Amino acid sequence: MLLGVVRHAAMSYEPTVFEGWPYKDAQADILAHWVIVFIRVFQLPVFFAIAGFFAAYLVQTRSIPAFLRNRWSRIGVPFLVAWPVLAATMYFAMTYASRFSSAPPSHTYGRDELMSADAVRYLFLHLWFLYHLMILCVVASGVRLLSVRIPERVRTWTLDLFERLMHRGGIVVLVLVAGTILYRMQSWAIDYYAGPIPTPRQMALWCLFFTVGWLLFCRRETLEGFKRPAWLHLAVGIVCFFVYRSFADAGCHAGPDRICTGTSTVHHVGAVAFLSLAMWFLAYGLIGLFLRYMDKPNHRWRYMADASYWIYLVHVPFVMLLPLLLRDMPLPGIVKLALVTVTATCLILVIYQYFVRPTFIGKQLNGRRYPRAAA
Repeated sequence: MLLGVVRHAAMSYEPTVFEGWPYKDAQADILAHWVIVFIRVFQLPVFFAIAGFFAAYLVQTRSIPAFLRNRWSRIGVPFLVAWPVLAATMYFAMTYASRFSSAPPSHTYGRDELMSADAVRYLFLHLWFLYHLMILCVVASGVRLLSVRIPERVRTWTLDLFERLMHRGGIVVLVLVAGTILYRMQSWAIDYYAGPIPTPRQMALWCLFFTVGWLLFCRRETLEGFKRPAWLHLAVGIVCFFVYRSFADAGCHAGPDRICTGTSTVHHVGAVAFLSLAMWFLAYGLIGLFLRYMDKPNHRWRYMADASYWIYLVHVPFVMLLPLLLRDMPLPGIVKLALVTVTATCLILVIYQYFVRPTFIGKQLNGRRYPRAAA
């Protein structure tokens, strides 16, 4: 969740035409572009894996109707309430910020672009992943109801096979499946679409990680295997990321609609193969590192975990407008990015502490209302 703040703040400072964004700072920095593309490789795959893990937890500890009520309360209601408010806020923020952009008008999003037919791609803004997660939860509930009809020995055999393969070559299968899905991505990356009808390839990719997370909960002893090779997995994932980018940058020439016009099959296959490798090795590595080093209760991290949902929901107008305050400062773009990220996070945390955490909003997002004086 918190990396979403970093990634969206970086949009104002990356020098290439990456997505419709209202403001480009004069001190653009290629490092900001690398921050964006690197975070995109693993952020949502890991998110959906964790979502699948805890979805399985809720289904096992409660009933399916209780699970769906919980997901509706914690995901559906915040989505429905936040979306129109943020849409109106961002409409004015984007219109205002675009006036100060150093990029050509065709490369920024202002009032006219927001009203265009192409705007349906951005309809659900940065909240689209909540919409996709609700779809996955409903589908998972249906699959769960059907799975009870499968003989228990078959289900046990399947879970045992998953447990054996997860750390004994199973990553090869996961890479092949993800690579097959990614091959159809039009941008040689994870396609972006925030409209009302998700693309099948997009949902298939999220479903893959969600399913792996679900099965990890069913075989929680498998988690122990992530710890020891965590640093190795992370290192391999980073290397695969740079190889992926070398293939993609050499062979994919994206137009204004971000569809690759490159025709090289070698580059295409190389890009999606190493993108899939980077996704899974980074996911394995990050899960392992957190299991190794953050496996004890910690009040500060618990606070940030609770706050991260609120921070993500409301952060985009902040990171759109704060760069305007720094536009005349002769600082490197990457320094401005750090200042915007920290300032936005701190401002939103103050709002969270006094106006969200101890109120009904905090109860809706976090499952409980904390006293204002609570640590």
